[in-house]
Amino acid sequence: MNKAANLLSEAQNRLNKISAVAPEAAVILGSGVDVLNNLSESQSYSYKELFGIAPSVQGHKGSLELGRLSGKLIAVFRGRFHLYEGHDFETVTLPTLSLARWGVPRLYLTNAAGAINADFSVGDLMLITGYRDHMSPKWKEAGGLQAVKAPVVNCENELTAMINAHSLRRGVYAGVLGPCYETLAEVQMFKKLGADVVGMSTIPELQAAATTNIKAAAISVITNSWNNAKIHSHLEVVAAAQAASQRLDVILKQAILSI
Repeated sequence: MNKAANLLSEAQNRLNKISAVAPEAAVILGSGVDVLNNLSESQSYSYKELFGIAPSVQGHKGSLELGRLSGKLIAVFRGRFHLYEGHDFETVTLPTLSLARWGVPRLYLTNAAGAINADFSVGDLMLITGYRDHMSPKWKEAGGLQAVKAPVVNCENELTAMINAHSLRRGVYAGVLGPCYETLAEVQMFKKLGADVVGMSTIPELQAAATTNIKAAAISVITNSWNNAKIHSHLEVVAAAQAASQRLDVILKQAILSI
């Protein structure tokens, strides 16, 4: 058994010990996103305890909260691992694959993203209907040009169809390695390629979920906009995500309770 398979097996065993009954839904939170608080019968477990490692990025608490929302057992992963932290693809997708093995049928992913679409504003929420993958390890060998030539991957399914909100944008997410923000030339390229927002996560989890029986839907919190020349910072991203969390909280609760 290789290292990745061993970590996954150990994580699965720990989750099964926490609860022999799999949650009805799970949520993975992005930078600064703070939702689904005050769950009943809540218990918290650190990522260090579950996976042996913890996120190193500000705005990612690194804990699993297991509790009930109007009687439904749900799991909330507060924070995620990123490729730009030096983690490999297997580590970044460890929570997603662990949830699938636990038997969780539905996964809601959230992230902080920068708006490329001129119609989007800071504080908007966008349901990801498709993505452009510019972060996969396969591009190291194939080259960046192949990533540019690759088509948008559609990720709509019955779970995304159940997320209904008049204020929710819909669009294409471009995923990049980071951790630096994009140049204006890169932003223009992504705009021409049909992307509405750009970020540094989520695609590995969507790809991992697609290899399992778990259904996944993802929502981006627009935390900064590339429609001006302003210099952005991670502190700005975290603050904007926290400000938009109240509306996202309502949408996620409605989606989970509609199951």
